[in-house]
Amino acid sequence: MKIDQKLEEGIAFHQANLLHQAEQVYQEILQVLPQHADALHLLGVIAYQEKEHQIAANLITQAIKIDSTQYSFFNNLGLVLKGQEKLDQAVQAFHQSIEINPRFTEGHNNLGIVLQKQDKLNEAIQAYRWAIEIKPDNIEACYNLGKLLQQKGQLDEAIQVFRRAIEHHPNDAEMYYHLGTTLHKQERLQQAAQAYRQAIELQSSHAEAHYNLGLALQEQEQFDQAVQIYQQAIAFQPNFIDPYNNLGVLLKKQRKFDQAIQVYRQAIEIAPDNAETHNNLGVIFQELGELEESVQSYYQAIKINPQFAEAHKNLGISLLLKGEFDDGWKHYEWRDKCDDFLTENRIFPQPAWNGSNIEGKSILVWAEQGIGDQIMFASIFEDLLKTKADTIVECERRLIPLFQRSFPQIDFVPQENPTQPRLLNSNINYHVPMGGLGRWFRTEERSFLSNKNFYLYVCPEKTPEIRSKYRKLADGKILVGISWKSTSIDQTRADTKSTSLENWKPILSKQDCFFINLQYGDVRQEIEEYTSDQSNISIYLDGEIDPLKNLDDFAAQVSTLDLVISIDNTTVHMAGALGKKVWTLLPYVPDWRWMLKREDTPWYSSMKLFRQTRMNDWSDVFQQVSLELNQYILDYCAIEQTM
Repeated sequence: MKIDQKLEEGIAFHQANLLHQAEQVYQEILQVLPQHADALHLLGVIAYQEKEHQIAANLITQAIKIDSTQYSFFNNLGLVLKGQEKLDQAVQAFHQSIEINPRFTEGHNNLGIVLQKQDKLNEAIQAYRWAIEIKPDNIEACYNLGKLLQQKGQLDEAIQVFRRAIEHHPNDAEMYYHLGTTLHKQERLQQAAQAYRQAIELQSSHAEAHYNLGLALQEQEQFDQAVQIYQQAIAFQPNFIDPYNNLGVLLKKQRKFDQAIQVYRQAIEIAPDNAETHNNLGVIFQELGELEESVQSYYQAIKINPQFAEAHKNLGISLLLKGEFDDGWKHYEWRDKCDDFLTENRIFPQPAWNGSNIEGKSILVWAEQGIGDQIMFASIFEDLLKTKADTIVECERRLIPLFQRSFPQIDFVPQENPTQPRLLNSNINYHVPMGGLGRWFRTEERSFLSNKNFYLYVCPEKTPEIRSKYRKLADGKILVGISWKSTSIDQTRADTKSTSLENWKPILSKQDCFFINLQYGDVRQEIEEYTSDQSNISIYLDGEIDPLKNLDDFAAQVSTLDLVISIDNTTVHMAGALGKKVWTLLPYVPDWRWMLKREDTPWYSSMKLFRQTRMNDWSDVFQQVSLELNQYILDYCAIEQTM
């Protein structure tokens, strides 16, 4: 037998992946020469390929004992040891392979892989750099180095690595893809999109590149293009769930609810245990006012992932919309663990209040939401005071004069960033977010009976002065305050709640009313442009009152009016808290506090609700309000005549 010729035959079988034939040849060699190092080594390689790691380790170790000068033996032993999770021994083996051949680029790369698995990231980076220095076109080392630099946040260097690799491998789609993800992390969205497109041009079926391109386009608000790209990603890889979820989010944003539902249901068929998909489907049903379906979806998401904060919060909102307060508040408590929580994560040293007896103890109530919410939850302060706890309340600075006058027993502190040091005093017994008070004091509708008709008290000096001024200007007409848009942080939600002055024409045309602007923000130009074309319409804007600077003046202004008509914003909360007659105009599915279908609200006894009967259509609302205002004018005039 010619051993060298037989070995070449075995290697040929091996390279053709004919492992059984190769093994037979190597065994034949060993029958003649039991100490043939190459045959032992190659049998070990076959065992490694067949995941027989211990057999592989034994065979390659025998080969090394016979011939310890072969760097490939040590390299393959390192691979076997890595497969056995014997990482320290694997590192030693790779080091030995490199000592024998310092320019063995694969050895440096493999060493880097094991060091990275050991979280020795800086050493791994150096190993990958050596591999690339020896062989600049070592594509695997380029991937590994670039991705590790990306992981460590060294994004500029990662981009350089990927771009240099592309010079050597201009047709490698994966390299363009990783370049795109790195640029994406730097929010260089146009460049990222270009890299993704190049990856797709080289590999049209690259679903991840399509998905990430969709993300980049979505973040640039190129929604129609993003929808198309997500659809392409799904077409290439129908079991890839992420594009379904993002496609559904975009279709929801475009108000294409039926299509979004269909997409989520397809995703659920593919991956029924994906909690995010069930949650997203619940959001669609909630937007449509189909609360039973939304609740079922959220429960399913929570069943899959009991710690899914977003699903808990959304379930809480749906339950509160249904008027199921007790369970609703419990799930709503998860809101501070969600990414969209309006307030930065705030940590207080005091234990969270769990509803226990706090008589004689102290409690901090801290602000977590907007001004309207703070005004609404202030209706619970009286209940809190009945616990006989020493109460400190953090709130928006502009609310302090109004709140302090209304609740003199409470110590009010302005909301600041960073938090005022006195609020971090561990001698305070408990803390509770302001929105968390509902869980303990508003667990069912009858618990709202403690709400007073009004609970905020305006400045007694300012109010008569303002009312006198408005009475003279109105010349006997009814004083009606109006507000028509929301400036919520969530722009989509703000747009849903907002109207245009053109919508208000049936109201503003009432000649028996003197309309006063209550819309906060700089709206002078908007009012002037609208009224300049309307000979019979005027809206008085009081330049001496700016709620963005002084809410106490704004409260005094609202208190002088006969009627307030407004969309859902801070204005209606202020009017309701002052006990003023207020008509609130609501979208088809409003914020959770207003629930569904009813015309009243337990939060404010002086408020009446007017709701859209069709999504995004305000015509019915203004028709209802116009008819109601006609009756109000008749009743008002009748009362005036009897006086």
